[in-house]
Amino acid sequence: MTTTKKNPYAIYALVILSLLNLLNYVDRYIFAGLLPYLQTDTGYSDEQVGWVMSAFTIVYTVCSPLFGYLGDRFRRGRLIALGISIWSLATAASGLAPNYSSLLVARSAVGIGEANYATIAPGLLSDFFIKARRGFVMSIFFTAIPLGSAIGFVAGGALASPARLGWRHTLFLVGLPGLLTAVAAYFMREPERGVMDEEELTKSHYGLLEGYQLLLKNRGYIFASLGYAAVTFALGALVSWAPKWLNADKGLSVETATLLLGGFVVVGGILGTMAGGAIGDWLTRRGVKAAYFWVCSASALLAMPFLFVMIASQNKTVYLASIFLGVTFVFLGNGPVNAVLVNLVPANLRTTALGFVVVIIHVLGDGISQGLVGTISTWLSEAKGNLPGLVTTLGQIFNIDPATQTLSVAMLMMPIALIVGAIFYGIGAGTAEGKQI
Repeated sequence: MTTTKKNPYAIYALVILSLLNLLNYVDRYIFAGLLPYLQTDTGYSDEQVGWVMSAFTIVYTVCSPLFGYLGDRFRRGRLIALGISIWSLATAASGLAPNYSSLLVARSAVGIGEANYATIAPGLLSDFFIKARRGFVMSIFFTAIPLGSAIGFVAGGALASPARLGWRHTLFLVGLPGLLTAVAAYFMREPERGVMDEEELTKSHYGLLEGYQLLLKNRGYIFASLGYAAVTFALGALVSWAPKWLNADKGLSVETATLLLGGFVVVGGILGTMAGGAIGDWLTRRGVKAAYFWVCSASALLAMPFLFVMIASQNKTVYLASIFLGVTFVFLGNGPVNAVLVNLVPANLRTTALGFVVVIIHVLGDGISQGLVGTISTWLSEAKGNLPGLVTTLGQIFNIDPATQTLSVAMLMMPIALIVGAIFYGIGAGTAEGKQI
């Protein structure tokens, strides 16, 4: 069996795919960073921009199973190159959008390209490394989430003001260079599928219906996906709305908010992601059953109270510290959950499995939460003090004024979602499949 020590190309593949993933997340989250400037320029409501973000997620979700199916059958590096080209052109096109409808279409098209990459790349990477190292390897790959998110926040906040580049030119700047990186993906080697697994493949590939039937019968995979969806619900709302929330409800300037968030996501996200993968691998090597599942569950439970505190507190030091700690803990499960998902399925079904999990986590996760936060916020703003008793009670409990801190009320859904995620991961750990992970 090939090992990473005898195969330096595995390290090269990890570096290249991780850098491409970084660019993926910069393109994705630049929109959140420039959102306040875009709304000032266009007059679009929270509800409108919330559904622009959800439109990206919906298209991303719908396209993922298609790329999952293709990724299990064709050369993956060339498919990835196609995806990078699509998302880069679509990001630049968002900066040209003359009206709301064209912005909605352009941002949706970004989802096509990113669905391609997010679905195919982890399965390709797993064929370069043995199972016992995948928790840490996936953690390295997924440090792109905090780092790319932070770069997107900071670039959006720093560059998109009218006094600098403006939001349109900022989208050109981050979009078009991605076309150059597609070349590296196009020429990447294609490893033999399953070469790093202990199990022998019983067939070359699965039929479309046969593959999904196999996944739906895999209880560990399903509960891991549901836990991931609940965490994605919370995290998607946080990263999409945090710059606007800190500006509107906490009184920070846009540039200060994006700079602080960028720093928190970089430091806390990378620390959490790397620590989670290392802890999961360490526990697995010591024979702890379902180690990756338990790390994921602990991650959600540890992050939950800090999200409540950050929303409720009006003390700047307290709510900023809570954001940092919440981000750090929520990212602990990032590497382990992806290790679970690739380890639970046969090598020649992994891309299909990853495509299907994208559907699950976004249909039940940020595909709902991004738009829902905007809708609730707009509804509260238009209620003009005529609020239901439940909303008033929540405001009293969490020291929030529902009439003015509308985003804070809407974002109370996030810590509740983390509790749900921890429960699903715990159930997954108790399955027959989970005990083998």
